[in-house]
Amino acid sequence: MYFPYLHGKQKEVLALRHLAPVLGVDGQVQPVMEPVRVMATSMRHTLEACEAHRLPVWLVVNPVQQDFDLLLPAEAFDWGRQLFTSLPTRQWIHPTLMLGPALTPDVVRRFVQVFGARPMGLVVGPDAPPLSEVMAMLGGARVGQVFFKGVEPTAAARAALGDAACVWVEERRLPDSPDLRQDHRHPFQDPLPDPRREGRADFSDYTTLPSRPDMPEASSRQAAFRLSYLRVAPAPAAIWLESFMSGRLAPEDDSADERFRRALRAFQSALDRDDACFGPTEAVRRYLASLIDGILPSRALSKQWELMHHLELISGVLAGRFPEARPAGVPTSLLAPAADRA
Repeated sequence: MYFPYLHGKQKEVLALRHLAPVLGVDGQVQPVMEPVRVMATSMRHTLEACEAHRLPVWLVVNPVQQDFDLLLPAEAFDWGRQLFTSLPTRQWIHPTLMLGPALTPDVVRRFVQVFGARPMGLVVGPDAPPLSEVMAMLGGARVGQVFFKGVEPTAAARAALGDAACVWVEERRLPDSPDLRQDHRHPFQDPLPDPRREGRADFSDYTTLPSRPDMPEASSRQAAFRLSYLRVAPAPAAIWLESFMSGRLAPEDDSADERFRRALRAFQSALDRDDACFGPTEAVRRYLASLIDGILPSRALSKQWELMHHLELISGVLAGRFPEARPAGVPTSLLAPAADRA
């Protein structure tokens, strides 16, 4: 099972909303959502979509970052409680408690009072209080998943958590500017867990986004967009990242649209490589349609597509949908839906 750790920014919320039907059917992805914005309308719509499509989401109900940084622990918990209880149905939304230095015994008690009858999750940070004390305060509450963020679970931590499943949120290295000057393909996850071979192989990371919501991303001057792909050769299969460049020797006065079109043409060529599988995901079809139609996405929309692509690619690989065979000699542009080509 893949547990992508998301921060509830707009591109993440919208990406998850669009993919809820696909991810719910595949049954291989359970997002963890730590909100960073107090405006809850878009988040609520996404959680409703996940609920409708039976996609489990682990929702942090006492967020601490960005908009919540200056709130008291009890105020942040009240926000999360109101968001959770505002959902018409919430069978597939699991309340999750953030364990950090700001956590108070009062918040833990209120968390148990409100959510104690439901399967719940915990997020353990580097400065979390002792797990044995937290578990004692939780009493007989059903802790289903524990996510270790910024620290690996130790044997003592696992013992304190009893039967709860532990998942380490790994901070995978993303290529920076010097990396991109050297190469545009970089390993991301090697090897990819195979649930058919390894049984329950749970893993988690921050997807292809930075691990902190306030971290800057790679310059669009160097890479127009970046997509994950399944490198199928040489074995074993692994997830890599490919940055689609706007041209190393591009004129300085080139427009952003011209640079993006060059990157799209490079991406179209990459789809024909025998060593790489990009799906095709819905986001792949959208990128191809933008090349065909000439209507380029904004940078914000492209970042949303990048995340959509990664989530669907991992889901499809774990579910056995990808890689899929395609007839030889078929132009990659035909992978776009008929409505998009019309």
